[in-house]
Amino acid sequence: MAATVAVIVTRIEPHTPLDALLGATPRRVLRHWLSLLLLALAGLAALVFFVRFVTGDNSPYYSAPVERGNLVPLISERGIVRGTGEVTAQAMLDGRIAWISGKRDAQVERGELLARIDAREIHRRIAIDRSSLAAAQARLEAAQVAAQSAAARLARFENVWRRSGGRAPSFNEMETARAEGLRTSLALDAARAELKTARLRLEDDKAKAARAEVRAPISGVLVLRQVEPGQWVNEHQPLFTIAAGIAPLTVEVPLTARPAGPIQAGTLARVRLDSMPDKVQSARLSLLKVPPPPQSAPPRAVFTLERPDPQARPGMAATIEIELPERKNVLLVPDAALAFEPGNPDAPGRRRARVYLLSSDGEPRRVYVVVGGSDGQRTEIFATGIQPGDQIITGWRDPAAGPKRNEAVKQ
Repeated sequence: MAATVAVIVTRIEPHTPLDALLGATPRRVLRHWLSLLLLALAGLAALVFFVRFVTGDNSPYYSAPVERGNLVPLISERGIVRGTGEVTAQAMLDGRIAWISGKRDAQVERGELLARIDAREIHRRIAIDRSSLAAAQARLEAAQVAAQSAAARLARFENVWRRSGGRAPSFNEMETARAEGLRTSLALDAARAELKTARLRLEDDKAKAARAEVRAPISGVLVLRQVEPGQWVNEHQPLFTIAAGIAPLTVEVPLTARPAGPIQAGTLARVRLDSMPDKVQSARLSLLKVPPPPQSAPPRAVFTLERPDPQARPGMAATIEIELPERKNVLLVPDAALAFEPGNPDAPGRRRARVYLLSSDGEPRRVYVVVGGSDGQRTEIFATGIQPGDQIITGWRDPAAGPKRNEAVKQ
């Protein structure tokens, strides 16, 4: 009997799921391996890109190219909206605010009580002054009685002396009576002066107590309150600002950033109120206040709002943005480049404006510049040795490494 042996031959197919995904067939082995190679290269490129994205450039600095272009310089200053006919109510004595009116941006009448300064010490002095006045009055009355008694005694002695022809009373008794009359008269004058001093002291303390009440000097709108309950104030310290009228509204700002040229009357500016930052309002320069020489203080510009928002009120904080004439074809660098310092940025002696170029070997090179206008992001500079396209340093990638590399600056 012949035995039949069934031999099952299993063929190993190189057809994997990846092959199916890539459209490979068992006969296309070369194409299969080429696809795997392309996938490996794509994965490697993705890995390199990811590492580059995470780690960034090898340079420790952030940099940006120097540009040549047009610039509309912008000056930004802070100020307070003012009304017309403003008057300031001041503290008339030192003390702590015991009570204050809850009114804000509201109408007040002349003489209306706005605040009260704690005057308990003054009231204690008034009580003492009254007691001193009463004592001085009593001493005056006693001096008057003594003076009248001494005068009457002296009159009797002189009458008897004339009748006796100078024999009685004796010379010593007459001198004693005259001296007593003079003494009591001087004591009476002193008592009167003491009483007057006590009255003046009492009136002065009463006046001080009255000054503890801060009242509105005029009728108008309470636009600014500069004090809070419990705050200590000094004499003549401004407490309230009252505007007699609302329109026109003005904003006065210091020109700390000196423009390249003079600002002309009528210069247009944008106004942003802190309470309404999204609403841009327009204003024009109505007055430029230049301090007399030496000009230690910056000039101050007064802008008048053209069409103020109905919600705009005196006392609101505002930002004035002044656009100056356009500068064309100028060198421009980011504002951050002017603030960058490889060493200690707070070190004294940095008076000249400077920037740092990124040299070919990756180290900073300092260049002194003259600064022009700025639009809040870019600044115009004047310098030799700087060309458009040069990489200028704007900051550290690792701020902690900054002070350790300050010796690497090239001149």
